[in-house]
Amino acid sequence: MSVSSKERVLQCKMREVNDRDIGYVYDIELKSFKYPYPIYLFIMYLKLFPELFIVIECEGKVVGYGIAIIEPGRVGHIISIAIDPKYRGLGLGKALMKELERRLRSYGVNTVKLEVSVNNHIAINLYKSLGYKVVKRISGYYPDGSDAYLMTKNLT
Repeated sequence: MSVSSKERVLQCKMREVNDRDIGYVYDIELKSFKYPYPIYLFIMYLKLFPELFIVIECEGKVVGYGIAIIEPGRVGHIISIAIDPKYRGLGLGKALMKELERRLRSYGVNTVKLEVSVNNHIAINLYKSLGYKVVKRISGYYPDGSDAYLMTKNLT
């Protein structure tokens, strides 16, 4: 996968996460979210859902990650997706989402859901461009009391 940046084309690949990646993933998490998940959650997802925890690596450096799980009823749940701020705007988030959807579909998942801050317009626009629809506003979702949208997409 090649991604063009202003100066050059970055050579990037997606792969499943491994133990050595967790520190890099957590660093991206801290740079990306006001209320980051604790590191132990990433270790748990690595152990429980390694095939649905992927990283994107550009020129040997982990620059983004995505985590999904499968809930009862064949519902995929995108837990988190983030790109290092230095690598945003290159289409990497969209590529990660498409790969997570592909993997979820291969496990027989029909519907995918995710939560996103009502204030995160860049993410909301990305998800809408991929076919996600807002189905509900969740009041007080975040620790500061701010709201989130529940968004879903039918994969069939």
